[in-house]
Amino acid sequence: MIRDWNEGDDGIAPSGVARVFQEAQMNTEAKGQIYDILLARGQHTLDYYNPCDWKNGKCRRMRSSEDDKGCCVGCRHLGPEGCTVTSLGCKLWLCEGQRVLSRECEIELRALRQVADSCGIPYEVRRSKEEDLTRYNFQPYP
Repeated sequence: MIRDWNEGDDGIAPSGVARVFQEAQMNTEAKGQIYDILLARGQHTLDYYNPCDWKNGKCRRMRSSEDDKGCCVGCRHLGPEGCTVTSLGCKLWLCEGQRVLSRECEIELRALRQVADSCGIPYEVRRSKEEDLTRYNFQPYP
């Protein structure tokens, strides 16, 4: 069953994010703030459903196959302790297998992607917040 969207840790449900966007002058600061809210919501969704089922440094996909290639392998932002940046695209994305196995999670992440799209918030996998926002001539919000 898909969770009801209640106010989360950030205090704003996705519909509230869209409302904030509509009421605000979409300046750089507002885009940065919405990016952060969506990032927190994406992480909250991933934490709640745990679609990748990380154990001993390996996701479900890596444990179930011969290869050790997970989604992050080869990413320039991957450090010895994990990701070194915050990436909205990575928080809102699941690999093909997990989209099927974690349908409810994928539905929630899709809703967040739709909010980002409607707000004009750029996001790509393997890109940092700064790379996302500066790519479209926005200045990153600290």
